[in-house]
Amino acid sequence: MPPRGHIGVFNRSYYEDVLISRVHPQIILNDNLPNINSLTDIDDHFFENRYKDIRNYEEYLTRNGYVILKFFLHISKDEQKRRFMARIQTPKKNWKLSSSDIKERHYWNKYQSVYEKAINATATEKNPWYVIPSDDKWYSRLIVSDILTKRLEKLPLAYPTMSPDQEKELNLAKQLLQDEDKY
Repeated sequence: MPPRGHIGVFNRSYYEDVLISRVHPQIILNDNLPNINSLTDIDDHFFENRYKDIRNYEEYLTRNGYVILKFFLHISKDEQKRRFMARIQTPKKNWKLSSSDIKERHYWNKYQSVYEKAINATATEKNPWYVIPSDDKWYSRLIVSDILTKRLEKLPLAYPTMSPDQEKELNLAKQLLQDEDKY
């Protein structure tokens, strides 16, 4: 977690445990989790517990002064295809494309279902999700920046106050700077 007074950005982070692993549950078998011995052990109850853990973790963070903003930048399947084609057709963007991205498109509908379940199961009053239509990058960035700005404005932000000793040091520094040409 970022230290107090800092902003941190997580790109999916612990949500991977209820997204990719829900589409590909065999990943979980490699984690050596207790009581998980086969794919049949990875059922709805298993994921409900993970959702509960995420809600509890975020509630804990909120109680301890962290502000959590969760954005789901939703693009359409057509827009994803257009962006992938641009990465292929533009040599400077080739590095952005992974063959696994194309393979995962075959699971598009499954991912949509999994995202919907995760969002619904982990959105709370204090830690809601913001689902942002993102086919238009400029517009989605505008929406996210508006939400961030409004949330930052609600924080009790203030510049640090100075102790009397610090004020004396500041006045001394000011005097030294003003008098430096005299030496």
